[in-house]
Amino acid sequence: MKYTLDQITDGQYVFLEYPEETNQLIIPENEITEKLSEGDIVNIDKVDSGYEIIVLKEETEDMKDKITNLLEKLKNKNM
Repeated sequence: MKYTLDQITDGQYVFLEYPEETNQLIIPENEITEKLSEGDIVNIDKVDSGYEIIVLKEETEDMKDKITNLLEKLKNKNM
């Protein structure tokens, strides 16, 4: 299942189901072995030893580009 890493707070990673972002998945920091940043889009599967997390680099970059473009449009609109 795909998720977006929303925030890292109080030793917990908070993921929102992608793209609807209505359901949350909270994973304790000690169960995360990957290097993750807020905004990363990931695929998470529950496995016997915890979670298998794969960062979807292309989708994450595409989303960051879309957000940057939207912010630029808003800045230019307000000038």
